[in-house]
Amino acid sequence: MHITRRFLYFLLPAAVLILLHGLTPSLLYVGGIYLVILLIVGIIDYRSNPLYQSVEIHREMNTKFSLGVANIVRIRVINRSQHHVRMQVKDDFPSEFLHKNLIHGCIIPAMENGEVSYRLTPLRRGLYNFGDLHVRCSGVLDLVVRQRIIPAETEIKVYPNLQAVRQYELLVKRGMLHRIGLKNSRLFGEGTEMERLREYLPDDDFRRIDWKGTARQRKPIVREFETEKSQDIVIMLDTGRLMASPILLNSLDTSKPVQDAQHAMLKLDYAINATLMAAYVSTLKGDKVGLIAFADSVHQYLSPKPGKKQFLTMLETIYAIPVQPVEPDFESAFTFLASKQRKRALIILFTDILDTDSAEGIATYVRQLSKHHLVVCVTLTDSGVIEIAKQKPSNSKSVYEKTIAERLLQEKHNTLGILRRQGLITIDVPAHQLTMAVVNKYLELKAKSKI
Repeated sequence: MHITRRFLYFLLPAAVLILLHGLTPSLLYVGGIYLVILLIVGIIDYRSNPLYQSVEIHREMNTKFSLGVANIVRIRVINRSQHHVRMQVKDDFPSEFLHKNLIHGCIIPAMENGEVSYRLTPLRRGLYNFGDLHVRCSGVLDLVVRQRIIPAETEIKVYPNLQAVRQYELLVKRGMLHRIGLKNSRLFGEGTEMERLREYLPDDDFRRIDWKGTARQRKPIVREFETEKSQDIVIMLDTGRLMASPILLNSLDTSKPVQDAQHAMLKLDYAINATLMAAYVSTLKGDKVGLIAFADSVHQYLSPKPGKKQFLTMLETIYAIPVQPVEPDFESAFTFLASKQRKRALIILFTDILDTDSAEGIATYVRQLSKHHLVVCVTLTDSGVIEIAKQKPSNSKSVYEKTIAERLLQEKHNTLGILRRQGLITIDVPAHQLTMAVVNKYLELKAKSKI
């Protein structure tokens, strides 16, 4: 129980009367009577507080949180009393999650329902525990505050970004994929099954002109072919030590830049978010998706299969994949792939390459794979390093930082150049652009029938 500021205001006259009893002794008795009456009213306010008898409070949220994005938690309040309820709620959420406020206030009118909502951003995958709800409720007269602890312990799992998958599904139905930087969900390419006729555009291949349609319409008409389905997509995840490097989130809920180094996700987690979306889009396109997770050896393998069941299996698999504090063994990973994957496939390799020696080693193995498969190498650029390289130095420390940042970017450019010269397709983008870049590259290659 706590007394309110209003109670203290009512307490002042009693204090004044007691202090002045030296001038008039009867003021002491008046002050005492006033104090007793105030205490009785306070007790009545405490006993009539609707918190325990007429107010129901519970938490509502998804038990599967999405990694790296804001997840909404709602505290539902049902007020069955005849008076409005003024309360403050504190939720025992995991301390590792990013948040804005710890305590949330609300006023619920009589005989009505209300809610308090807030957002949490998890930065690591895994299992987390929510504790109880701590509630403070002012009395009807706003003199005394009662406290209540509401049991609400529960477990939640932080998965790769499921919100992006739901958003994609919604935008596909509305035909509004351009809003998130993706190409149209229904792609026409250079497959073997003709899908439709349309008017000729300047960049169309003249060999696709439909002469009968052109004669009928009296303008150039071309044939479009539906992209092929049931193609194999194999995603290779490097879970070695370099993928444990943190990269700052671009923003929080306030859309302001994050400067705290604790507000960062691992490179592996960015790659896993992109993996989940690429797998989902691939299954929608009718392709088969597989997974190889490796470090010094292959520790997870899913053979390419189609359908939603495979997507859910992949989700549960990558949910628990940890970073390994070892150097990745690309030779064993590519040897394993070659032994398992006989059919031509699109291989999407998520990794991090710091030096030319590693790049040359990867290029050697991929050169053999490229005879049967199409390989895309995906790396992450730290936007923080780019900003440092672009800044104007103001002191000796900033000169040193700028020099190091420029050297890192140049080394990255050189290593990717080695891979490109060996025929690899490379993607190197800032972390917040990774998912869209990978999905768009898959859609582009599929539309061009290069898989």
